[in-house]
Order: sequence, then C-alpha cells, then structure tokens
Amino acid sequence: MVDVFRKSCLANSASSVSTAEPDENNRLKWPPLGICESWMRDFDSFNLLSFSLLDLERFEFDHVLRPSSALWKAQIEVHLDRRVGSKVVAKRFFRAYLKDSPVDFRKAKSGGSEGPWSELFLALKLGKHLPGPGVLPCHGIFIHPSGDVMVMMEYATCGDLFDLAGCLGEPGPPREVLAVQLLRSLLRAVRFLHHEVGIAHGDISLENVLLRDRPDSTGGPDVALLDFARAVCHGASARAEVRRHIGAGDMYRPPEGWCVDARRADLFACGVVGYVLAIGTYPWQSTRGCKAFEYVKKNGLARFFQKRTVPVGSAQVPVAELLSPRLQAALMALLDVDSFHCSELCEMLLDGLLMEQRAQPLETEPATPLSRCFGGVFFVVKCLVR
Repeated sequence: MVDVFRKSCLANSASSVSTAEPDENNRLKWPPLGICESWMRDFDSFNLLSFSLLDLERFEFDHVLRPSSALWKAQIEVHLDRRVGSKVVAKRFFRAYLKDSPVDFRKAKSGGSEGPWSELFLALKLGKHLPGPGVLPCHGIFIHPSGDVMVMMEYATCGDLFDLAGCLGEPGPPREVLAVQLLRSLLRAVRFLHHEVGIAHGDISLENVLLRDRPDSTGGPDVALLDFARAVCHGASARAEVRRHIGAGDMYRPPEGWCVDARRADLFACGVVGYVLAIGTYPWQSTRGCKAFEYVKKNGLARFFQKRTVPVGSAQVPVAELLSPRLQAALMALLDVDSFHCSELCEMLLDGLLMEQRAQPLETEPATPLSRCFGGVFFVVKCLVR
C-alpha cells in the first residue's frame, strides 16, 4: 500500500520530480542565482561596525534561558522590549569568542568555519528583511555596552520540537494527526529556504525547530528554524561543501558515502524529525555503525518499519502498524538512501493524508498533552487537530 501511494505521487509529479538516476546536471538544482548568493556580496564588509549600540532603555534584561558553555558558545536570554511591550529572546555572542569580524574569527579558530558570523548575517537578512515560512522574526542585532553582540528575536514560548515530542502521548492516530501537521510545516519552511532563498540549513534537528505561538496562514501549526551557523548558501558548490557543513547529531546525518547536496541532507534530517514526532523515539542512534541503520541499508525502510517495534500500552507494536501508509511513504521519500526526491513529493503525500484526517475526525482530540506542555496555548492545539 505504501508503494502504491508513492508511485501515484511520482506519476502525478513527473514534471518536477524525476525517478531516473540523476546525473551531476539534474540532481536537485539550486536556483541560477539564489537570493542568498546575492547577499553574500555584502558579507565581506560585515563586522562589528555593522551593528548599532543596544538601547538599554528599550531592552530590559529579564532572565537567562540557557547559559553559555563549552558546547553552547552563545548565551540565550529573555529581555523585555518596551517598544512593543512584549518579551523577546536575545542570543548573546561574547566578544572574546566572536572577535571583530569573520576574518578575525577564522584566524583565531585556526581555519575554523565562519559559523557565528554566518548565523548573525543570515539572522539579520532572513529575520528582518525577508520574512517567510520557518523564519523567526528578528528585531535587530545590537552591540551591548560590554562589547557582546545581541541578536533580538521573537520569543517562541511553546518551546522546541524535542520538548513537544516528549508529551504527545503514545504512537497512534491521535499522535499522527499532530506529527503530520508539524512535519508539513517544517517542510514548507525548508522548501522556502531551498527554493526561494537558495540556502540549506545544514543543522536541522528537533532541538533546532521551534513551535511558534501563532498558527500559520493556513490555520495550521507554524514552526521556525534556529541556528544557521552551519548554513550553506554557496549555490553550485553546495554539494562539495556538504560534508564540512552538516552539523546535526549522528542520527540526523546522511550516511557516509551517500553522495548528496546540502539540501538533500536537510530533507533526510526532516525525515528523522518526522519519525520522532510520530513514534516518540529515534529510528536509529547513528547512521554510522548503528545496527538499526545497517538493517535499513540492507533491507530497506519498508522492512525496517515492519520489524521495528515500540511499546504501546503493555504490547510491542511494529511501526508499520502505527503509521498510516501515506505517512510511511513520506518518511520513505525523506529517509531512503537511494531516493532523490525533493520536498514537493513529501508535501503531496502529507497533503493527501491531511485531507483524509480531516474527512475522518478523531473521536478524542489530543489536546491535553499539548496544553499541559505549553501552559494552555489552546489556539495552537485547536489548529493542530482540526
């Protein structure tokens, strides 16, 4: 049944998705000149002088959400923006770490990546000048009197998808309703970055996707991507750069030897996110040397879904019995190491599933876990289940 859905969508989208083995000239092409490529002309002159001094009368410190550490170089804080009368999130990059410019940072890091400066640059360009699906609004980038650089962004109080995945209940139809709509929103965001901007995120994970406090333009959930420090916006060179830039955890990374461009790596990570949202556990702990993923490479995802079991009540139930055929087909298109399909195919599969779900509403709305987790954000719950 899964293959029937998959073949049907491939036939209907033959004009935009090829089932043939792609060559170097037709594999997931980037736009001729993505918006991001034109932006990069401004990157050479990007430095501390590009930012204004922080107005301490406008922004009042409230509390620290996450302190900096050896792993997390930036500190996450909450500030009150008196101009708009609401709280915002501030990502503080300490001057000692950031240096004065991308060039100075590279020299200090002995040839390391331009991670934090790329993140600052894209936060300003995407969040302030080009709002779109999956982009968290940016209120500006400022220099604190201490010399630290502060990125002021929208405060998404609903948290990230990692926290959400832990409170959606057992796998089954009620959980899948929520998982499908969240995955659909994530794919819309990724498609916008890939096709409209010409950028690959490079570090998609549950922790790097926020659920915003408001529904999107379709009335569904709205997610936003965080942390563009490993983003790829090099156009035709993206495939050559993918190995250096992919920074997600081992379970989100494409397997070694899989020849992909950076956009395809993003879609693979989306597949892992979708699986966790629907099932509640990772499909594998790593794509390198993990028995679960080795089984996938040898036997395929369909067999893996049949063999893999997860606890539901007191029983162990195969994943194939918990996921609808359409959702399985979408995850296969995202996760199959031999697949070259793009986000449009997966969105078509999910759109069909959403139509089925709306035609057959659940008898019990899965609102309780979300309202418990996010302190009564009821309008988000309602838009997720309708």
